[in-house]
Amino acid sequence: MNALDRTRDAVFVERLHAKTLVKGLPWGQTAHEGRYQVHVGEFIVEIGDGAGQSDQGELEILVCWPDGRALEVLTPALLPETVGDHAIPRKRQFAETYEAARRMALGVDRVIEKLIETLL
Repeated sequence: MNALDRTRDAVFVERLHAKTLVKGLPWGQTAHEGRYQVHVGEFIVEIGDGAGQSDQGELEILVCWPDGRALEVLTPALLPETVGDHAIPRKRQFAETYEAARRMALGVDRVIEKLIETLL
């Protein structure tokens, strides 16, 4: 047994993933390229990679206090893998959450819709 129980952290990441995929969270841009944030209750949740560039380094979820100070950093490596018939590998869960957050924050779907209309 690990000295640190990450069960709650894993449940949080799973719920963040699920809610993000159904566009249930209003993700927005941050001042840092390739990082996106959302207010969840009174806290701020940010997703991106540790290097601040989406193509370099492992994705992380940063949980912040309401004033923006970092509280906890979660990475796929820190969390136990999901189990069961509908389990999603942890790295894939982070990647899907990141991609959905990025598309929402940048308004990619609206842009694609406009492009489709233009190409009619």
